Amino acid sequence: MAVYLRIKRLPYEEPDNTHLFISASNGEFAGTLDIYCSVGDIRKIGEGLRGFPATVGAEFRYENGSEAPEDRYQRYFLFRAFTVNRTGHCALQVIMNRNETGADDAYCRFSLPVEAAALERLGALFRKFGELEHFELDWSPTEGGLR
Repeated sequence: MAVYLRIKRLPYEEPDNTHLFISASNGEFAGTLDIYCSVGDIRKIGEGLRGFPATVGAEFRYENGSEAPEDRYQRYFLFRAFTVNRTGHCALQVIMNRNETGADDAYCRFSLPVEAAALERLGALFRKFGELEHFELDWSPTEGGLR
């Protein structure tokens, strides 16, 4: 299985809000989830990855929804970039939770090592994707593009 992040944008109340269908894998585990978010959130992710990591121990988090049942969110999505050691090696963590129970339960959590340059490329893709001129973002640690 390949390592990837794929995001499809399904226009919804744009230019303010949008609907994203997210698919991701670390090569061993994979998950898919759809979320609604502000278009500004897409740009926020791009800016958060610009020049990452700026310092040892740096972390960038984007969260959409909540896993706490009392918050009553339909979905929870976490996209986290962080450093794994003092030499600046980085990783991405993805958590996807449908916040369902029983037969509809679906939860995915994994991390993958990634170089800082690959995070910079991903940030640039998110910044361009936030301009709403493309409908798909495809990224892997070695390549990426928009369609």
